[in-house]
Amino acid sequence: MNGLAFSTGLPGWLSGEGPDADVVISTRVRLARNFAGRRFPSKASLLERKQAFDEVASAFRGAPQFGDFECVNCSGLSRIERQFLAEQRVISPDLLVAEGDCGVAADVARRICVMINEEDHLRLQCLDSGCRPAELWNALDGIDDTLGAHLDFAFDRRRGFLTCRPADSGTGMRVSFLLHLPALILTKNIDQVLLAASQMGMATRGFFGERSNVVGGFFQLSNVATLGASENELLESARRVVEKTVECERTARRRILNDARRELLDKVHRAFGILTYATLLDVDEFLNLSSAIRLGIDCNLFNPTTIAQLNRLTLMIMPAHLQTFHKRTMDENELKSLRAETVKSFFTGA
Repeated sequence: MNGLAFSTGLPGWLSGEGPDADVVISTRVRLARNFAGRRFPSKASLLERKQAFDEVASAFRGAPQFGDFECVNCSGLSRIERQFLAEQRVISPDLLVAEGDCGVAADVARRICVMINEEDHLRLQCLDSGCRPAELWNALDGIDDTLGAHLDFAFDRRRGFLTCRPADSGTGMRVSFLLHLPALILTKNIDQVLLAASQMGMATRGFFGERSNVVGGFFQLSNVATLGASENELLESARRVVEKTVECERTARRRILNDARRELLDKVHRAFGILTYATLLDVDEFLNLSSAIRLGIDCNLFNPTTIAQLNRLTLMIMPAHLQTFHKRTMDENELKSLRAETVKSFFTGA
């Protein structure tokens, strides 16, 4: 078993720190890259996938600046071990079911991860807490240049980097922000804000990214287009949208505190009561209830815990984390029961 999947430290993207971290939980910058003259992973044979994986792994071993990176082949991991990495956002949900040689090279902080043989041959990502797209791009740009010096990336002078999804061609860049927008939901302004974001080129997804539902006031905003603009232009456009969204959420929070403070306090403590005394909890219910707790902390209405501690709890009640740390496989009812026990113990110290 590799050390990466047993890492117990809180990933940096859940630290609760960074610019605008009261609204922007995390920022992710991702680049899609492929080998020239090779079939995309979904069409490649098992041998071709192995060759691609080995070339990337060799590039990491050959560059001194990757000394603290660990390369993990998911073909040697169990389903729970893969899911553990997905819950930490080290790998994507697509790698849970990918066949043959596939995996990830990640630094010890799990801030920079390079997925291998996902939809594209490489998916490079830098992920951290708060709103910091330019900072993450600067970190990822150097990794991209280093790998590009060792690997032959597919590139067309007119179309840019070639990717399995035409919408990702060009820069191959996706900039994503995980936002907590409960006040916009409570004031019924969320649809208007998300429509404005859509009109400015940002798509909305749920807490777990693509193909996931929105729960607990958690929204992921990502740029739609990657072609026809430079990386810096895409970053600036995305930053403007998110800054406006943050402003709207904070305005909504101030409005609630001025006009409905008692009602908000009641909502926070009702959520605390359920989380403290529930005997069964599924993930979506926890996210919905903990969203109220998170808002209470940010509005200085609830102080038994901190955002960083709540983030740690959020990670530890995920299915693979529960099963990994309790060293046994569980069915859904067992997970709901243990999740409730874990949350109760967290809030009561029992």
